[in-house]
Amino acid sequence: MEKKEHDFGRHFALYYCNVHKEDKNSETDSITSEASQNESSISLSVLSTDLEASVETELRKFLGQKLAKNLVYSDNGSISTMECRSDDDVKTSFSCYYCMLENVEDKQLIVNDDSTSDPQQRKYIVCFTAFQKNNLDHFQHELDVYCKGVLKYLDDQVCCDPSMQGGPTTQDSKVQLTNINTSVRAYLENWCEVTMDYTCRCMKLLGPSVKYILYGALVDATFEFKGMTEQHQHDLKRFLHACNLSEILKQTDKEKRGVSPASTGSLDLLVDLGECTSAPQQTLTLTLSQDEVTCSPEVCTTFCEDWSKIFNKTDYHRASQIRHVLEAFKIKYIQSINTLKRLLIQAEADYYALYKSYVFIKNSGNSEILLNYSHLDSVHEIQDVVKSLKEFITENLQQT
Repeated sequence: MEKKEHDFGRHFALYYCNVHKEDKNSETDSITSEASQNESSISLSVLSTDLEASVETELRKFLGQKLAKNLVYSDNGSISTMECRSDDDVKTSFSCYYCMLENVEDKQLIVNDDSTSDPQQRKYIVCFTAFQKNNLDHFQHELDVYCKGVLKYLDDQVCCDPSMQGGPTTQDSKVQLTNINTSVRAYLENWCEVTMDYTCRCMKLLGPSVKYILYGALVDATFEFKGMTEQHQHDLKRFLHACNLSEILKQTDKEKRGVSPASTGSLDLLVDLGECTSAPQQTLTLTLSQDEVTCSPEVCTTFCEDWSKIFNKTDYHRASQIRHVLEAFKIKYIQSINTLKRLLIQAEADYYALYKSYVFIKNSGNSEILLNYSHLDSVHEIQDVVKSLKEFITENLQQT
């Protein structure tokens, strides 16, 4: 079956995290680890999961080890690789996202009609897993946002059950929470549909027209949508957000300013977030008609068309593969800006470097964007060089 074929081992688990100051007895369904900092034991109680029993047990052991080392963080998730054996004794590697959530409202909880705060603040751990070949690294932001949405359903359930006001610290209260978590389970089951598969839906919808999305992302165009459902528009807006270069630029900007000692690898540090573009913002209209998406005006570059072909060679069912290509597209664009900037700085005192700059722009397939939207003319040292290149390219275009 196609659904089974493209399942990719995506699963979820939700745990309640108990911290016991004195009582270190563990239940049969909990994995307990010693926390050296406060000599307390931490146990994880399963609230909801669709993992098979053997894998779920391995996941709890894995999380117990992370908790013992204080490597499970609140509000910001982590992604690691874990290996486990299924009930059929098959060894499998998983990409595992995990995040601790704290019930904020419980910090002000009134106990026994007085002003004493609840001594046991509720903490939950949310986990999402997928086969390692479909790793979750590129979807960190989406997973963090989606994970925090779980708290709303947990808060609603706790508020509806007065017996839960002391916290689910016993087997009975754990069962109560499990019995009323229908909405929580439905939310968790939908995690990959929301956080990852929008990329698949966009590629199925756009096909070759993905080139207009890529172009629009590079020139920071505004988009209008016609003939599309709300779901289509929501998916496309998220895809556009994923195309945004700000995260990569922020990282290079931090490294350039010495905030982070990490190496940029193939990226150099010439990109500057403080630079502003003088190019007017474009408006592109995407229209869906007879299952085909068209764009008005039909503007694009060879660079975006070439990358569109790469996108359309990916498996439309593999969100991680699509996202991997998208990240490579963004990095390649920034590399081209940095290469051109380097050449232009050299061209200030070297006419041969000016010629090399022209050849690079001509062969990039992205000359319009590189010159007009990459903020090159805002760099004071190379303003005259950029102006000369623009005039030369314009004259050549008029002659051909």
